[in-house]
Amino acid sequence: MTKSQRIFKLAQEVAASYDILNARRAGSGVTYTREVIDHLKSVVVEQCSSDGVNQFLSKANRQSVDFWLKEEQTIVEAEFGLMGLAPPLESEVFKALLAKDAGHDVKHLILIGDPGSRRRFEAPTPKSIIEWVERHHQIAVQVWDLSEKTL
Repeated sequence: MTKSQRIFKLAQEVAASYDILNARRAGSGVTYTREVIDHLKSVVVEQCSSDGVNQFLSKANRQSVDFWLKEEQTIVEAEFGLMGLAPPLESEVFKALLAKDAGHDVKHLILIGDPGSRRRFEAPTPKSIIEWVERHHQIAVQVWDLSEKTL
């Protein structure tokens, strides 16, 4: 199992333990989601290592990525709000481009999202952004959906 797959598995477990989907449906929002993501980061530090958690990959700005897996050339972002009105695709892609410009060999950007969020990225605009960043910058963007069955 790769480290990115391990982080995804832990994200699934943490999201289930917080019952995040039902909590957000009941009105909890950004603050609760941030709490869940922060807990995920602490679990990853505890079970994997602190290497790569909350990394600033560009000296030109102070935007951090949730996880930088240097050995996999992968940025992983836990975005449990990908089904919201304004998905963060452009922001996350731009952080990956800035990291690459700063000398990091970014080859993959993985967004961990709500169940069904991958389907949303098949719409023409996000699909064209994903294809463009892969074609022009050799960064493969993937959306990994959490499973509602275990949430």
